[in-house]
Amino acid sequence: PPPNAARDRPGILGRVPSPLFAEPSPDVHRMQKAAAAPRRYVRIEAKGTESSSPSRKRRYEVQTAVTTFAKIDAATGKRAASVDLHSQLHYGTPAYYAYYNDPVGFNAKYDRMHYELVVGQDMVESLSSDGTIRHIRPSPGGLSPIQASPSDNSLAIGYDLKCQADMINYAQKDWVHADLTREEFVAETQKQQQQQQKTRRDSAAEEVGDSSAQQPLWALASSAAVYPGSEFVSALLRPSTPSTGASSSAAVARRLFSNLFLPGDALAGLIRAFLWMLSPAPEVSVLLLDWSSLSPRPTGGISPIALPVMECLLSGNVREARKLVFGQMVVSGSGGQSADTDTNAILINKRNDKAIHVLQTSIQRDGYKSNALLYGASHCLDLQRRLQADGFVPIKTEWRTAWTVDVPPFGLGGGKVGKDMLPAFVSDLTSPSSSNGIAVALVVLPLYFAIGGFDWLATIAEVGGALDKGDIGDGMLEVALYLVRHVALYLGLAKFVIDWDGQNTLFGGAGDDAR
Repeated sequence: PPPNAARDRPGILGRVPSPLFAEPSPDVHRMQKAAAAPRRYVRIEAKGTESSSPSRKRRYEVQTAVTTFAKIDAATGKRAASVDLHSQLHYGTPAYYAYYNDPVGFNAKYDRMHYELVVGQDMVESLSSDGTIRHIRPSPGGLSPIQASPSDNSLAIGYDLKCQADMINYAQKDWVHADLTREEFVAETQKQQQQQQKTRRDSAAEEVGDSSAQQPLWALASSAAVYPGSEFVSALLRPSTPSTGASSSAAVARRLFSNLFLPGDALAGLIRAFLWMLSPAPEVSVLLLDWSSLSPRPTGGISPIALPVMECLLSGNVREARKLVFGQMVVSGSGGQSADTDTNAILINKRNDKAIHVLQTSIQRDGYKSNALLYGASHCLDLQRRLQADGFVPIKTEWRTAWTVDVPPFGLGGGKVGKDMLPAFVSDLTSPSSSNGIAVALVVLPLYFAIGGFDWLATIAEVGGALDKGDIGDGMLEVALYLVRHVALYLGLAKFVIDWDGQNTLFGGAGDDAR
């Protein structure tokens, strides 16, 4: 029988007598209307100026959602089971992960905890005859045998964070493995690749099998051909947006002067090629071309994270700027959708199939009523849809902080300046009444274009000098170095400064507040 640790104690759903849930629930329809599930499971929350801080630092928090779902018994109107869906990041502060090791603050809330973790088959052992319920084999002393890789640790140290694998004890009591093992993951990958290759007689599937033990999981799941420098080459030829990465095989629709019935894609490509060499700071001109030619037309603007990143850089806080950019990368990449549908099918869908199957076994067969499901943020929207399809209703969403970034002040003093007092090109880059934004725009924009202009003139002079001497090799090298510099700037602007979709996907918005 399931343990009764959760019986008669306050929990996320209030005082819930687990496992019987004898208390009547609120009206189901009212509950569904009042507690819509979040649109995202990770966000950046802007906290504003801390009044107690003499330096007027503003705080930005990278947060993950915890959404409570309950299944209502149609016959009795009572709660039959509950699931807390914990979105998790692989990097965070020690306090962020310590919560999951707390026997009272976390473990006592649930009858069973289900977690994601792709590990070797030899690291798990079955707790049920059919092998559905299994857990990590604990190391001596009951500790987790899981350790982060050296590359993951190096990345975490660079941002002054910790790795999830090092901080959470996955060998705790009532914690069960709800994910594929590495062997199962590789088998699913090979099965998919063999299906794709039925019409092509080659040995690609066998080659993957031979080298899979050393490959990262995303590489095993992806069928796209990605080679070193592919992102740079792709950016030279076509727009680079979140939906058109180097590994995406999706066609990019572009139109220019559609009212004049001109061939938009070919014309945009031709203009793009000329802009790379004939325009100072070409990355800006190319971005404007991409924005005007993409179809459907982008609906966003300047990313809300661009200003605080620039303020950190201008005030010398490089580490804080890097943490903000890292947070943006995490949030932007956690939507659960991938341009490479093959990667998405394995990394997200197959693993979520396993998670829901194990969770349903715990609830329906084993009788565990109060459950936690701990999964990566990119999995959670799909898991949410699956839970709702299974009859679970979202009750509330709370947010936990993975890490914080304090942005020091940079601007024109404490006063506020209206946007109507500024030129249009400056006001479009700043938030309303933001003196910091005005200062950054007035400092950065002229400096950026001046450096871009000098770089262009110097490159033209170097190339001309090389050609005069008949040294074509040196001239081509100068052109190549110029393109590398500015394509790198283009990719940085496209990824971290431009918000292509305009759906407020970074900062919390309507529907994402704690309930």
